Amino acid sequence: MPAKTSKRKTKDPCWKDYEQVGMKKKNGKKVPNCVPEKKD
Repeated sequence: MPAKTSKRKTKDPCWKDYEQVGMKKKNGKKVPNCVPEKKD
């Protein structure tokens, strides 16, 4: 059986204009905690 591959091809797991700040638990799984990037 082949190994599962990620659906995302990019390195960043968050949407455009969002950044990852650590991890959080969701439904018992660890997922990236994505927050809006701060505009200066």
